[in-house]
Amino acid sequence: MIDEHEWKYVLQAASEGTFSAAAKRLFVSQPSLSQSIKKIEGEIGMPLFDRSQTPLQLTAAGEIYVRKARELQRIYHELVQETADLTGMKSGTLIIGSSRTRSTCYLTQPIIEFHRRYPGIRLMVKENSVHELKAAVAAGEVDFALIYEPLESSFERIPLLAEKTLLALPATHPFAQGYNHAPGEPYPSMSFARMHGQPFICLQESRRMSRIFSDLCVETQCSPDVVFEANSIVDAAELCAAGMGATLVTDMVVHNGRWSEQPCFFNLVEPVDERQLVAAYAKNKHLSQAAQKFIDILQGN
Repeated sequence: MIDEHEWKYVLQAASEGTFSAAAKRLFVSQPSLSQSIKKIEGEIGMPLFDRSQTPLQLTAAGEIYVRKARELQRIYHELVQETADLTGMKSGTLIIGSSRTRSTCYLTQPIIEFHRRYPGIRLMVKENSVHELKAAVAAGEVDFALIYEPLESSFERIPLLAEKTLLALPATHPFAQGYNHAPGEPYPSMSFARMHGQPFICLQESRRMSRIFSDLCVETQCSPDVVFEANSIVDAAELCAAGMGATLVTDMVVHNGRWSEQPCFFNLVEPVDERQLVAAYAKNKHLSQAAQKFIDILQGN
């Protein structure tokens, strides 16, 4: 009942809601995963899942099993971390939680530098939504996650950087005619109100930038013509560069984007709070030496 692979199967099935999705995520066959879960249920003498529900629902016994399995997962991860510290950074594993945008625009160079300094450490990045990243931190599935403030009091945080929100327009957009920006100079300013009726790429509702978009629409009484809802700022920026419409980006994306044709960027006239990016980890949790060294690199040390 406490075999590592078996309780991971149960946790993944509870998270995904179907055995097929859990098996796909874990790179195992569905029959193998189902048999392992049935074996656990046979040992317990009770079903863990109500299979008549879609998505799968945990039974009372399943709720207990998942709660205890998450504790085991956290303890196992801490065991691996603390024993790895004894090797003096010569071996071990570092798992970082991130979004696609932050992985693409923020982590590439630090990963290369970390590997150069500590080639014996295996490095992994798990990409997910903010909600899922918080859950991964709490469960001990990642050493730390790159998340924006505000955070609940159950998290410790190490400040990394403040991100500014900018408006991006395709180079072919009529409002970008005559655009001229010299490197190192401030971007020209534009009111979000000018986006009324303009083709616009917003982010899906679960993304924080979606709330900034909604707030700006309310503040300026503006209704852009939403032509697409992207899953990440990187996706939105790439579509903007291709001429599909305007979008909101952060200066992290601006400075680290890989553009076929760079959009035109503008400071917003309307005040938008900077987004504070932090390295978040669970309170009262051991932060491994590898995690500390990687965070040092992120801070420019």
